[in-house]
Amino acid sequence: MTIEQKVNDANNKVMNILLHGRPVWQDVCPAGEVIPGMTPQTILVPGPPLPFEQITTPIRTSICGAAVHEGLASTTEEAWNMVLDGRLTIEPAQNHACGCAACMVVSASMPVIVARDPVFGGEGYAPIHPGPNPKTLRWGLYDAEVERDLRWMRDKFGPALGQAVRAAGGIDIVNVLAKTAGMGDENHNRQPAASMYLALQLIPPFLTVDHPERDEMIRFLAQNDRFFLHVMMAGVEALTVEAKKVPLSTVMAGMGGNGVLFGIQMAGTGNRWYTAPAPVIEGMFLKPTTTKEDLLGYLGDSCVTEVYGLGGMSSIAGPAYARFTGASFAEAQDRTEKARAVSLGEHTFAPIPWDDYRGFPVGIDARKVVGYNILPISHGGSALKTGGQAGAGAAELPLDCFKAALRGIRDQALENQQA
Repeated sequence: MTIEQKVNDANNKVMNILLHGRPVWQDVCPAGEVIPGMTPQTILVPGPPLPFEQITTPIRTSICGAAVHEGLASTTEEAWNMVLDGRLTIEPAQNHACGCAACMVVSASMPVIVARDPVFGGEGYAPIHPGPNPKTLRWGLYDAEVERDLRWMRDKFGPALGQAVRAAGGIDIVNVLAKTAGMGDENHNRQPAASMYLALQLIPPFLTVDHPERDEMIRFLAQNDRFFLHVMMAGVEALTVEAKKVPLSTVMAGMGGNGVLFGIQMAGTGNRWYTAPAPVIEGMFLKPTTTKEDLLGYLGDSCVTEVYGLGGMSSIAGPAYARFTGASFAEAQDRTEKARAVSLGEHTFAPIPWDDYRGFPVGIDARKVVGYNILPISHGGSALKTGGQAGAGAAELPLDCFKAALRGIRDQALENQQA
């Protein structure tokens, strides 16, 4: 076989996983009990790896807050010294089949959503969405109030939620997407329909949970219109962890930012990151006093949902969110068409009525991105340099990431020839 034939064969295998995998939310467990490679001293962070001296203020705050939360340090200052002298291990979450949205980090005792794909056997993870409160570790903020909420999530809500999910027999994530197709979600930055449908599946089994704060927990679940995002992230990770085992594939299997660098991962080279300076997410701000100069570059792993074809890739499915980013309906459609032009397949289980009932594209091929010079557009929330959410919008994925990825696949092909 020629190298091109080998690459095409590898891509077909990866597309089989992305198109026919069926991730199911099955449990909620402490991260240290389920995530491979986690230790009590491990803290997982969003995006590609970054030298400690370049870690942004919000991520640093989240890391230190997590260390205090775990009892590894008594103060955030002590925690950062532990990072610098190597007593704490900081690693990219996606290298462990976990997604950390925005500035969120994951430490050993934190409860994580566990999604499994019974078709190909992968398992993925993500922390639970913390709700609408703007003061969260998810946005790089930490104080006594945030710590109180983290403990409630760890000690009360997480275990009860896991009990409800198990009582439900698991939640089929693809079914959620199919049931809510045509309801306006692009399922990265907008998912009220998916979150409400998910709540309908969980509230009945949640009523069987024997806990004095059960009603408060159900209320927390039902009022969070972004709850499904983190479930979806875990589901995608359950697929990409298997896709990353296929050598020579040029299909994108991971993407994320750390505020300084934006990176992608190829199925063919596993957890290796290909990076470029992080673009700024441009769109609308939550406060009129915020300016572009206040923003960090692209930050977070929630865009891993776009590896599956959601978010900017299926922008036409959520034209209301596209409008929020300053785009028109035609521009939303153009974003999806750009993704279709550089993708290898299309999901058919969630047809979009106002897009001639077409599904959303999946399987971004680095060869097509570079060859056609078509840059997919990603949706995302923007973060302030000092911590907190700035707003939301969209950004083009950097071309240099895809060029570097193709060089990585080329090098792998040459090594295989010489072996």
